[in-house]
Amino acid sequence: MKLVSRFVITLCIFGASLQVSAQDISASLEASLNQKLTTMGLALQRLERAPELEGFYLAFTNQGVFYIAEDGSQLIAGKVYAIAGQPVDLTEQTVGRVRRSLLEELDGKTLEYPAADEQFEVTIFTDHTCPYCRQLHEQMDAYNELGISVRYMAFPRAGLEARSASELQSIWCAENPEQAMDSAMGGTTPPSEECEASMVEHLTYARQMGVTGTPGIILPTGRLIPGFVPPEALIQELRGGR
Repeated sequence: MKLVSRFVITLCIFGASLQVSAQDISASLEASLNQKLTTMGLALQRLERAPELEGFYLAFTNQGVFYIAEDGSQLIAGKVYAIAGQPVDLTEQTVGRVRRSLLEELDGKTLEYPAADEQFEVTIFTDHTCPYCRQLHEQMDAYNELGISVRYMAFPRAGLEARSASELQSIWCAENPEQAMDSAMGGTTPPSEECEASMVEHLTYARQMGVTGTPGIILPTGRLIPGFVPPEALIQELRGGR
C-alpha cells in the first residue's frame, strides 16, 4: 500500500458542488477498507465519502483522519484545498459537517457548564489528568462570563484500561458529575461509581470527530481546535466563525 505522509493536495474547483452523495456506503466496501487500514495499524471508526477528492473516502481512525482510495491502494495523510481564489480547506468542510451531525447526538452524555448569558456553546473532550485540561478548567468562570457555555465529553487519553478511564467513568456516574469533575481537576481522586455511562462510547465519538488528544475543542461550526485556548482567544475564534 502506498502511504503519502504530510501531503497537501491543492485543487482548483470551479463551481463544483461539494454535497455528499446520499447513497449509503456498502458494508462490504467498509469491511474491505477497514482490512486495509488494519495493515497500517489503524482502526476504522467511521467512513465518509470525500466529495473533494474523487475516488477517495475519508477514514476516521484511532490515529486521526485519512483519505483512502476506494480500491484501498492509497492512503493519504493531509488536506485538500481549493485554490481557485482564496484558499479553502475542503477537508475541514467535510469533516466539520460530520462533527456537526455528531454533536447533535451528545445530548444527555455531557457534563454541563452553562453561561448565564450564553452566546456560544463548545464541546470539549477532556481528561482530568491532562495538565492543559486542568488549566482550561481553572478558567471556567472566565469562559462563562464571556458567554461561552462548555460541555464536556470524556477522552481517556491513557487508554480504556488505564486507571484514569475508570476515574472518568466514576465522575460521569457521580450524583453530581460537575462537582465530581471540579474536584478531580483539582487533584482529588473520585470515589468509585458505576452506571451506564460508557467511556468506550465517549472515545468512539472522539475518534469519529478526529480528536486525538486533550483538550479537544469542537466549535458550533464543527471546527476542531486541538489544545488549550484561553478564554479571550476562544471568544474571538467563535465570533470570527459566526
